[in-house]
Amino acid sequence: MAETEAINLKQIVCREFDINELWKKYICHPSHRNIIWSWAIRKPEIMIEDKCLRFRVSGRYHKGHVYIVLNGMDLFDVYYTSIHGIIKNESKDVYLEDLIHILDDVIETK
Repeated sequence: MAETEAINLKQIVCREFDINELWKKYICHPSHRNIIWSWAIRKPEIMIEDKCLRFRVSGRYHKGHVYIVLNGMDLFDVYYTSIHGIIKNESKDVYLEDLIHILDDVIETK
């Protein structure tokens, strides 16, 4: 995707999933606490009828929003945008067990 392209959730969102479970039991799991604190994560919200998780980060390499959606292969697609919704980066077909480390690579560590 071009860096100037704005995110259009209606085009990319694919499947419903339990966003609260992803947030509470996986992303905010105590074993990930130090990692997500380094992102200065805030304002998590559910968007588009339980099909997208969005939160804001202020990491070393990415400052803006992160959108997580479940695609048709039951893998996650992650979009990293500016606060104005311009797509800066994306990670496609991410397995749950790799999600935190891939997010951290883009947001904080490269």
